[in-house]
Amino acid sequence: MKITHTLTHPLLLAAALLAASVLLVSCGGGGSSDSPAVDTGSIKVFDKYTAPANLSSWQFLLSDGQTLKLNAGAVPYDLNSSLFSDYTFKFRAIYVPQGKQIAYNADTTFDFPVGSVIMKTFYYPKAASSDPAFIGAQRIGHQTTQGESVDLTQNRLIETRVLVRQADGSWAGLPYVWNDDQKDAKLKTGGASAQIELVAADNSREQFKYSVPNAQACQQCHATANAGGNAILPIGPKARNMNKTYQYNNGTKNQLVNLADLKLLAGLPSADNTPKNADWSDASQPLPERARAYLDVNCAHCHSTTGQALQSGLFLGFNVVNDPSASGKWGVCKKPLAYAGPGLPYQYDIQPGKPDESILAYRITHTDTEAVMPVIGRHVNHTEGDDMIRAWITQLPQAACQP
Repeated sequence: MKITHTLTHPLLLAAALLAASVLLVSCGGGGSSDSPAVDTGSIKVFDKYTAPANLSSWQFLLSDGQTLKLNAGAVPYDLNSSLFSDYTFKFRAIYVPQGKQIAYNADTTFDFPVGSVIMKTFYYPKAASSDPAFIGAQRIGHQTTQGESVDLTQNRLIETRVLVRQADGSWAGLPYVWNDDQKDAKLKTGGASAQIELVAADNSREQFKYSVPNAQACQQCHATANAGGNAILPIGPKARNMNKTYQYNNGTKNQLVNLADLKLLAGLPSADNTPKNADWSDASQPLPERARAYLDVNCAHCHSTTGQALQSGLFLGFNVVNDPSASGKWGVCKKPLAYAGPGLPYQYDIQPGKPDESILAYRITHTDTEAVMPVIGRHVNHTEGDDMIRAWITQLPQAACQP
């Protein structure tokens, strides 16, 4: 299966490369054979106009085509509820320079030291495709797989996104697309696409074009301040998302405790004082908490008072949706401000008790350009998540919204 690459405007490409002032740490990474590096002690800084062409140059992820594993110093992690990305599985890891620490924050993204790297590899469990032009992928509603490696005899790597904290404190986002032999990935700042065929448990099939984001698309989601106009920030590494157990090679342990024990996380409070998002897929947990967690991780990076969707007036962060007195802010009986909508009977973002009349439910269950939400990273509907959100809207106390 050939993955195609999309060229962007030359100025955008130049800006992306200018932003890629990549930091590597000598004890966990090595120099790139295709990019000049300057040794400044414990950190190697690549030329600001050039990022490593090959993911292998980072030496954080190692692949022989049979197994993808982490190099020493990279710590895997998971999220209680993760962003839906066309049914991909994700293999996440953090690298923190030796002698430095992440600063804990109870509500926002952790403060990572300069030289930190966050990497997220997107992959699919393999399935037999009906068309050789498509990558066959199992359609699984929620990932439960953890560990410190990925079995490539059973899984197909698509891309790895790298966020690196640069010398000036900003973050650079770099997308790498995996080769067909699964041994390395190439930097594609202009984006790429892959033809995917999702195969469900009942053998039903759905074909679509998966998109690897270009530099501009990274900005669209990760610029979470000043109405989406500021520098990018990581989204997932927050206390409420990472407060869960993980199956490491040497046993199961709470992720935040593990980072603190490794001297990589400073300021971790007691377990009773550490927030925790629900697992949206766990039916044993309260439905309102599952819905809040799902909306928080899938929507709140834009739908906040500082995000790109500020003008919508719809705020879906955990602390907002957790406040019944602020129901108007998270959509109850709220008319849309920046979306014309599909017409009647859809008049409000959330019509309590009536998902078939709620614009929020409409937008997350459609993939056409004008309706799809989130607007980046989704080309198919997340049936399991959609059903959960619809069930949550159904159980909201019905009210007569004012016209």
